[in-house]
Amino acid sequence: MKYVYLDWNVFNKVEKINDMGSPEREVYTHLRELILQKQFTVPYSNAHINDLLRGYHKNSDYIDKHLQTLAELTGNLCVAQYWGEPTTRWHRRNPKDFFYSALEEGDTVADSFSSLFDYFEDDPLIRNAWELQKAILKKQTVDQEFKKIYAADPFFNLMFPKTKVEMNVLALCEDIYNFSNRIKSDYNLYKNYRKFLNQLRAKLPQYQNLYNAAQNKFLVTPKYLTWDEMWEEANPKVQTTKNNPYDKILNLFTTTDLKGYRQDEKFANLIDDALHCFYGAHCNYFLTIDGRCFDKSQKVYEELKISTIVLKPEEFIELASS
Repeated sequence: MKYVYLDWNVFNKVEKINDMGSPEREVYTHLRELILQKQFTVPYSNAHINDLLRGYHKNSDYIDKHLQTLAELTGNLCVAQYWGEPTTRWHRRNPKDFFYSALEEGDTVADSFSSLFDYFEDDPLIRNAWELQKAILKKQTVDQEFKKIYAADPFFNLMFPKTKVEMNVLALCEDIYNFSNRIKSDYNLYKNYRKFLNQLRAKLPQYQNLYNAAQNKFLVTPKYLTWDEMWEEANPKVQTTKNNPYDKILNLFTTTDLKGYRQDEKFANLIDDALHCFYGAHCNYFLTIDGRCFDKSQKVYEELKISTIVLKPEEFIELASS
């Protein structure tokens, strides 16, 4: 049995077959028939749930139809990397149950670093311990050298506004937490972040010339010669999850984008596409009509030597019919 992972845009096309003209309708009708005839197995993932959550907050009218489509075409087969688990779990879970559970959990996300434990307001022990921890962080000062970053580039005023004024570790934690939340939904912030990275990348050849001159003069090999080496050095040396392949694929997909290759316009789209790439790696084929996701996934699979084949739906139909 072959496993085929469909990007949400492919599920959505299958759902809207009746609104299509020929020959597009024939492609997705054939794809739907192959799925329902169980010619291959199609799972859904929490990346699809994330796609639907974003759509739900814009317009909730179509959510039940979307969830029905997922359930019908996957038979409730779900592949998901749950928080804290060492491996990806394959199991049966109704997409509707998964969606509304995720929707409820999203409502409990803290608005700020300082309010992380507001959920435990009825537990005085946890509340007091958190207040004590915040007091300790507030007393820890940030070295004055930190202020040099604001002169280096104005973007750091967007990243660390509170730290610039208060210069303590609590303010730094609040800025980092706030930035990581805002960049998911604030398009202008993400756009400025990419601009900042691209400007650094554009300046790298100038630094390369300086490095070469230094090498010729002092016969010392500079530590960083390429943009990739700089990214590798900056990459955290700790695992963000217990699943090493998850870390590898998501890290390579996102850094490939941020380094300038087939960049996404929105950070949330980038993260969800990285997740689709990860789950696609569990299957024989990954089908998508998103050109950016297609190219980055193909690049990731090639670099990590993953055998999953990335195809457009019409290419897959042609292969399945041969």
